[in-house]
Amino acid sequence: MSDREPEPVVAVMLVDDHEIWRGGVKSMLRRTEFTVVAEASSGTEALEAARASLPRLALVDIRMAGGDGLDALHALRKEFPDMAVVMLTTYDNPTFMARAIAGGASGYLLKGVDRSELLASLRQVMRGEMLISSRDLLRSIRASGRDAPAMADLATPLSEREAEVVRLLADGLSNREIAAMLFVAESTVKTHVEHIVAKLGVSDRIQAAVWAVRSGLAD
Repeated sequence: MSDREPEPVVAVMLVDDHEIWRGGVKSMLRRTEFTVVAEASSGTEALEAARASLPRLALVDIRMAGGDGLDALHALRKEFPDMAVVMLTTYDNPTFMARAIAGGASGYLLKGVDRSELLASLRQVMRGEMLISSRDLLRSIRASGRDAPAMADLATPLSEREAEVVRLLADGLSNREIAAMLFVAESTVKTHVEHIVAKLGVSDRIQAAVWAVRSGLAD
């Protein structure tokens, strides 16, 4: 008998207009800590389902017969700011990716992902880590073509260590990897990230990484 504590259950909502696809994802998540508590075939249905089931995580397609998944992303994040939303789509499109990141998505996955990669990605999201590579982050930022306020324009400037941490965020590193590079505790990095997000006025670490690149702080 194992002494290992069971993973906490994560309530999941699937938003896609293809029932067969939703069934496939449910099968992939079976016997894991991820439990599908709601399904929707459009953005409007997604809001209603989220209000009824209060999921912690939503997997949302981009193109749906009942409305744009990116619009659904904005609506879900506005009403449920603590809900993690991952776009799961067939479109490997930097413009869609840029819009998803700007809208507060926790990640962007392609539907060809296998079960082990899907589970690893969702666990990464639930740990509060970035689910986008530095390469894809740069692609999306270039596609959006917008600048961000410079460090000197911030109401409360970042400290030298915070600037170092946000540069590493832009490289796509996790808290654990940043802690190892800086020889500090992972909890210390988490605190730095929280301070960075607050000072920048952004929603999460992905938005902070986007700011770092747009402002010129990171390459």
